Amino acid sequence: MLVTREMVLQQDIGLNGTLFGGDMMARMDKASGIFAGLVSRNGRFVTVKVSELVFHSPVRAGELIEFHGRLGRRGRTSLSVSLEVAVFNPVTEARREVTSGEFVMVAVDEAGSPEPIHWKADGAEP
Repeated sequence: MLVTREMVLQQDIGLNGTLFGGDMMARMDKASGIFAGLVSRNGRFVTVKVSELVFHSPVRAGELIEFHGRLGRRGRTSLSVSLEVAVFNPVTEARREVTSGEFVMVAVDEAGSPEPIHWKADGAEP
């Protein structure tokens, strides 16, 4: 499922002329939280684990990146999100895979304690 799209700006670029890896990871973390909110009725999620973050191709200023999420493991209070990031060219509609990773998100209440996930339509992706 397409979660979000973002434009990479010149201010996001490091000395090598590409997007910082840490910046990409932060964007992916945010997209994973958005995804968790789209498949559940919970209002808050925190990241507890990131694994297999792989950088396939560099991202440069002016490129539009899109974040696609897929629901992995479903637990009582947690879920895993497989996230793939691609550069998207809106003129040609071509995509180039740039980063992928797995994020484990836990639903939490206002006090920050884990709470059960309330799935939308049995966890079906919108």
